[in-house]
Order: sequence, then structure tokens, then C-alpha cells
Amino acid sequence: MKILIIEDNPDHAALARLALDPPFEVCLLESGKDALLYLEGLARDDWPAAILLDYSLPGMDGLTVFGRIVERGYDIPVVMVTGQGDERIAVEAMKKGTYDYVVKSGNYRALLPSVIFKAVKQHEMEREKARLALDLERLVITDDLTSLFSRRYFYRKIEEEMVRAKRQNGKLTLILFDLDHFKEHNDTFGHLEGDRALKEVGKIILSSIRDKVDSGCRYGGDEFAIILPSADIKHASDVAGRIQRSVREKKMGNIDISTGIAEYDSESSMEDFIKAADDALYEAKKQEKRGD
Repeated sequence: MKILIIEDNPDHAALARLALDPPFEVCLLESGKDALLYLEGLARDDWPAAILLDYSLPGMDGLTVFGRIVERGYDIPVVMVTGQGDERIAVEAMKKGTYDYVVKSGNYRALLPSVIFKAVKQHEMEREKARLALDLERLVITDDLTSLFSRRYFYRKIEEEMVRAKRQNGKLTLILFDLDHFKEHNDTFGHLEGDRALKEVGKIILSSIRDKVDSGCRYGGDEFAIILPSADIKHASDVAGRIQRSVREKKMGNIDISTGIAEYDSESSMEDFIKAADDALYEAKKQEKRGD
């Protein structure tokens, strides 16, 4: 386990190295500038497990160095080291987000290993907690059958994008889809085949939209929606056309797809925006029936 010590006093650096090596692999640097350059050259997997940061450093003090570490996104627990009488600085460092602090005193060397182990363990627990929270969030917002976003997420996301489009005077388009003859397909071939068809449509939608820009959602049983930020009607029509062609090429029994498209008007409410796409979908289905 690698520990980065940032300490310009040779005697104190030697004490810290003796206290931590072994069981830790120690890297010693004398200034915040050197430490930041060192971290900049590391791949994420090579980041130290913790940083022992002295407050009294040349050029930049420890609080400034810690601020730079946070600004640059280094997810590494930091323990601040201060001299006797500087406990106020240590408390300030804790308020800013360091994991712990130690004061250079008679038992400084004896305390270091336990303080570092505690900081590393706390950091690992926090990362695991964040990972579990993210997994739970994914479960809540994802439809488990199609891997598209859920209806709950759809309403949250469309509201966010409407606010952004209005603030930036930008484009926003919504596509609603409905699978034609899906009930007939389900009744004829069974629910498992129906589920396979829904999964296939989910894959087609995901492969037809911009990754991390557009949001494909399962809006209802056999209804789908795509939220397209910074996209006009033409772009949305192209996307809808690709999806229609792909669904037809899969030849899933009699299943076809109808689409309705609406472009956001900054004066419209969410209900109006969705209704405009739903009305366009209804009109497309009426035309499809006339064609039948």
C-alpha cells in the first residue's frame, strides 16, 4: 500500500518514513508543487492509498495543496500534519474535507500507522457506500426488461431538459413510440416472445441514439420515449426513421412501430409538450390504420 508523504523537514520526514515503512510503501516529496506534478503523472490505478500532508510547506501551505488536490479530482484520503499550537489549522483542514490530522509531538511516530490505516479504511467504506447508492439509483431509474430508463426517470429527465432548453434558448425534441400489433403478437406467441420483442426494441433504441446525450425510456407496456436535447424535428425524424426500419427488418411477427414527434416550445408546460408528441403519435396510428 503506497503512501505519499509531503514534508520538507528532513528529520520529520525520516520519522514518518520509519513509522510507516513497513508496512507501507512510502513516497516522499518536499513541496506541494512537486506532489501535484507527481500525481498528475500517475494513472488512477497507481494513486497512493493515502496522503500525509504537512501544513508548513514552501511555496504553498498544506491547506492550499489540499484544495488543489480536491480541485483536480484526486479521490485520495488526506491526513493533515501540523505542529504543536496549530490545532486550529488542523480543525480547519478537517472542515475542508481531510480525513484526519496528527500533531507533531512526542507520540507522533507511534500514532501515524493507526491514523493512516483508519483513513484508508474510512475511504474504502465511503467508496463502497457510494457504489451501492449508485447501483440502487440505477435499479430505480432503469427498466430491467429493456435496459432503457424507467417512466419515473422519464418525467424527471424531461423536466430537467425543459429547464435547460428554456435557460439556454436551445432545442429539445421528444419522440413517442407505440408498437403496432403487439397485443396480437403477445396473444399468439405468448408472453416470453412478447418480452423478447420488447427487449429487441430496447436494443434498437439504444443503438440508434446518442450515448450520454439522448435518453431512451420505456414509457409504458409497449410504449417508448426518447428525449433528444439540442435536436430539431429533422434530427428526431431521422432517429425515428432508423428505429422504424430496424424494427421492420427484425421481422418480429406482425409487429410494426408508430412514432409521434414534438419540438419543445418554451411557453409549453411538461403536460403540453408530452401531449403534443402523443397527439402526433395518435395521428400517425390513424394514418397507419387507413393504410391497412
